[in-house]
Amino acid sequence: MTKNTQDSSSLTRAELLSYSLPSAPTSMLMMMVIVYLAPFYAAEMGMELAAVGGIFALARIWDAISDPIVGNLSDKTRTVYGRRKPWILLGTPALMVSLYFLLQPPEGVGLSYLVVVAIAFYLSITVVQIPYLSWGAELSRDYQERIRINGYREAFTMIGILLVASVPLFFLRGKNPTVADIVEVFTYVVLILLPLAVIPSLLFAPQGNFKETPTLNLHKAVFALRRNKPFLRLMLASLFIWIGGHIYNASSLFLMKDALGFSPSMFLWFMVVQYIMALLFMPLVLRIGARIGKHRALIWIGMAFFPVLWLYNFVEPANVTQVVIVYALKGMVTSAIWIMPPAMVADTVESGLLEDIGDDTALYMSIYFFIQKLAAAVGVGLALPLAASLGFDPQAPGGDTFGIRFVATMLPTFMAIPAVFLLFRYPIDEQRHRQIREELEARGELG
Repeated sequence: MTKNTQDSSSLTRAELLSYSLPSAPTSMLMMMVIVYLAPFYAAEMGMELAAVGGIFALARIWDAISDPIVGNLSDKTRTVYGRRKPWILLGTPALMVSLYFLLQPPEGVGLSYLVVVAIAFYLSITVVQIPYLSWGAELSRDYQERIRINGYREAFTMIGILLVASVPLFFLRGKNPTVADIVEVFTYVVLILLPLAVIPSLLFAPQGNFKETPTLNLHKAVFALRRNKPFLRLMLASLFIWIGGHIYNASSLFLMKDALGFSPSMFLWFMVVQYIMALLFMPLVLRIGARIGKHRALIWIGMAFFPVLWLYNFVEPANVTQVVIVYALKGMVTSAIWIMPPAMVADTVESGLLEDIGDDTALYMSIYFFIQKLAAAVGVGLALPLAASLGFDPQAPGGDTFGIRFVATMLPTFMAIPAVFLLFRYPIDEQRHRQIREELEARGELG
């Protein structure tokens, strides 16, 4: 039996906008955590850099492990409000509480406090994020429509990241803010925006659709995915891409502040440039993806992000123009990395149905985010200790910056190269996806 509350061809702009709203505040908090939390706890709270990197690595590993558990439970949920909305409704308050304690720690806290609040935060974001992304994949089974859905959602993701950069500049204008100042402003803005985005999304966006299949426990459901070869190939490619990306994310603020001589406020302005360019070029990226296919757009546009990082090595210290050019180039290509992989994951669900694997969209998405978070753990755990071992010390101004330059600009490319070879002959394009759907319809497995 097919549970269908929304025809895949009738998604209106209002429905897509209402679904996409939560992406803005959730991307704000995730970007804030990725970019600012390690410098905040290391520089502002006086904790050892390598220890902070290790704690965040462990927290992300826990986060990655919890993703498939939440995904499996969400797939097995049956309510009159659908499979996904109840999880988002219950998870949002927990996320708000844990976010506050993570970003506003009392004075004098130690490493044990950071361990507890980081684990609580990452569990609560999982409870919201996995059902939310799975919900988007269930809004349509059409190859092209999924590009549109992901484009709307990731546009709000870019808006959220822009807010990460611009909100502190607005509230802290006229002063040279510290990382602690930025984190404080950000905390209260997100706590206001999160419920304002989630409530209308739950009220006005459609539930989506799914094929009723037998529910499996987590072990059996994950084991069944071994037969979905395109999905496995995509996950391995994603692992390499995101390890490279998170190595850069973990070290980017240090690169700007300690190697290139810019203040945290200037770093915010550079982020504004990048994500304005990402929003401006997103329609072009979507059109190219629709024309040449998602995996090819990811290769030719998204993967260009990594060689662009090498340009930082030619930037003169404190040269604003040169840094802005690099950030603009990153912005032109970065949206492909956000849009294409989740849409490709959704396409592999039908490939799994062809192999008699359940319609467990949240499990697919949770494994994708497991890969992302595992990559984040590897990225943070590798980047900061490696930079320190190469002589970089953020508490020693004017010290050796080779370590942070190498980690931020060169290492990400080496990590991401294998993804190009894995994606080059990726088997699901629009024509193949159409063939899969036609075969499923002939078997009576899609309504």
